[in-house]
Amino acid sequence: MFERLISKELKKWSSRQDRKPLILRGARQVGKTTLVQQFAKEFNLFINLNLEKNEHRLLFEKNYSINELVSAIFYLEGKPRNLKKTLLFIDEIQNSPEAISSLRYFYEEIPELYVIAAGSLLETLLSRGISFPVGRVEYLAIRPCAFVEFL
Repeated sequence: MFERLISKELKKWSSRQDRKPLILRGARQVGKTTLVQQFAKEFNLFINLNLEKNEHRLLFEKNYSINELVSAIFYLEGKPRNLKKTLLFIDEIQNSPEAISSLRYFYEEIPELYVIAAGSLLETLLSRGISFPVGRVEYLAIRPCAFVEFL
């Protein structure tokens, strides 16, 4: 596996004190998930939720407080709740409007948790009237592999 140029942007994001949850946008099969999995090696703990799985999606639909949600995520994944240098990756986030809304609370109430979300169909949500937590998330566009990366 080779390192993508955009990996530098992820490192910059993670080193900022005022970091917000990051939403990776991009077409299908451009490497969003692979990029995050490689980036996760820099963390003490990595939790990967895929909202195409019912058990992961239902966590966000139970009307938990944000602290209860985080505890439930750690419990479901069988990992001790430790927010120090932990990366939470929410893949296919377009499958849960509640998950999208929760990004705001990760930023406001649990800023020490590193949160990245990704989905290939995020633009279609706007036409369905699903709103994003504007001002409380950051965006990063992922494109297909560049020729320089290939070399």
